Amino acid sequence: MPEFEASKIRNFAIVGHGSSGKTILAESMLACSGVINRLGTIVDGNTVSDYHEDEQQHQISIHTTPMFAEWNSCKLNILDAPGYADFIGETLSALRVTDFVVLTVHGAHGIELGTEQTWDRIAENGIPTIAVINVLDSENVKFDQILTDLSERFGKRFFPITMPVNAGPGFDGIIDVLNHKLLRYQTDGKGSFKSEELPSEAQARVDELYQQLMENVAESDDKLLE
Repeated sequence: MPEFEASKIRNFAIVGHGSSGKTILAESMLACSGVINRLGTIVDGNTVSDYHEDEQQHQISIHTTPMFAEWNSCKLNILDAPGYADFIGETLSALRVTDFVVLTVHGAHGIELGTEQTWDRIAENGIPTIAVINVLDSENVKFDQILTDLSERFGKRFFPITMPVNAGPGFDGIIDVLNHKLLRYQTDGKGSFKSEELPSEAQARVDELYQQLMENVAESDDKLLE
């Protein structure tokens, strides 16, 4: 394994309410970065993160699991933390050593108890956060409503860098707001995709979101306002 300078190392924790897709998100990161060549599943009990027998038996994360991957010449130290309140101590320990947090929110259930409990700790410590509205292949996904709820409940401005095209069973596409592209994924679980032009019905909204993003970035940097 190559050695990395401190500036090339990123430490982050994946946190959120139980069953909001944290472990599978971590599994997907490992697959996309080439650490593993096949996605495990919770049902089969063969994910990298949930390797303890009790986790496999109950199909939930009980311990915080450290993993790592390499991406764009950086080392990513990934902590997959439990989501249920009984194991909050594991989550709190993970938050103490992270540079930033990935907060997962179930795409159909929205903000839950574990989301709020974790956010309180994140806010107390001022940890930069990326929210992932996850499990978008579920029934009754409410992406836009959850995005609004996050800002209203937590008093922060959450901005969509990507958004789903056809959320729900059969979900296979996301819009990349930054690059104005539609990414169409294969549904075989391998993560392969092709880039397409935006559908005409999405163009206006993406243009608006992109403009809002540029304004938000400019507001955070006085030099860009000049």
